[in-house]
Amino acid sequence: MSTDEAQKWAPGAKKLDAGDIAKPFREEVRNQVAKLKKSGIESPLLVGLLANTDPAAKKYAEWTGKACVADGIRYELRTIDDPIDVEAALCDANDDPRVHGIIVYYPIFGQVESFSGESQDDYLRDTVSYKCDVEGLCHQYRSNLYRNVRFMDREHTKKCVLPCTALSVVKILESCERCYDKSKPIGRHMEGQTVTIINRSEIVGRPLAAMLANDGADVYSIDIDSIYLFSGGRLHKCQGETPESCVRKSSIVVTGVPTKSYRLPSSWIKPYTTVVNVASFKNVDEDEILQIEGVSKLCFVRSSSDDRQICSYFGLHACMSWCILQLIFLWSGKSQSPCWSETS
Repeated sequence: MSTDEAQKWAPGAKKLDAGDIAKPFREEVRNQVAKLKKSGIESPLLVGLLANTDPAAKKYAEWTGKACVADGIRYELRTIDDPIDVEAALCDANDDPRVHGIIVYYPIFGQVESFSGESQDDYLRDTVSYKCDVEGLCHQYRSNLYRNVRFMDREHTKKCVLPCTALSVVKILESCERCYDKSKPIGRHMEGQTVTIINRSEIVGRPLAAMLANDGADVYSIDIDSIYLFSGGRLHKCQGETPESCVRKSSIVVTGVPTKSYRLPSSWIKPYTTVVNVASFKNVDEDEILQIEGVSKLCFVRSSSDDRQICSYFGLHACMSWCILQLIFLWSGKSQSPCWSETS
């Protein structure tokens, strides 16, 4: 960014370069893959399952493949013509010894109910074996997240997999001033912080709220018709709170509203707030919030044309999210998944 541009901002206001934050994670991915190849081990195989005609899902699948190939990870997209066949394809991938990880591109059925009583997409998420789940969305990983169980074993050697987009936001916040205090014990790194998340999807908003609350924050979770407080391992229905009142008392605000028309009023944001937008649409007016003293706003400034296309299409967090997905994939395969070993 130019000096002239920065001079227009309020004192202490700054943009955070998501490219700089993602860089060490991407380097670690490439180093891990290089170590495998040096040892004569073939890079792991990530399988994507696509069963819808949503242009965004197709584009996301395409860019997932490009990101994997660029970093040396094998990727195979399996397209299913009829959504009713996804469960069978998913079971085949679970049982395929060549497959080390699975990512499913939702929505497929949306909130259509299944025979089991939950939505069909929820049922499919739980059908992914935890051994190959790189998104952290199956029942075992979700259950552990919401109970604040961080390891799969008593010896604390195998970490639970967490949803990659929510985890990427955590990693972004860890890199920001004033958000995380690593001098405190685990579970209290965000003690004293108030956070507002405007999104409560099962993919991003809800797991992110739980993760930040598990680190000690008080988290207001705002959806279209309700506000809840995640705090101390409990969910509290908020009476008398409004989106404005929640944002005004928060030092961290995360927006993820998937509509072009939504814009968070900049007047609600207090000085020295960290603002992260995970929607593919601009939920905030960047020029306005950078007129607020001490505000930190996530942006993306990179020379790579591929990175610019990714972020213009999916949002500023997308490249960071893919780096975290790849790391989860490599880490989970090596440390806990019998799907991947040096003899497989």
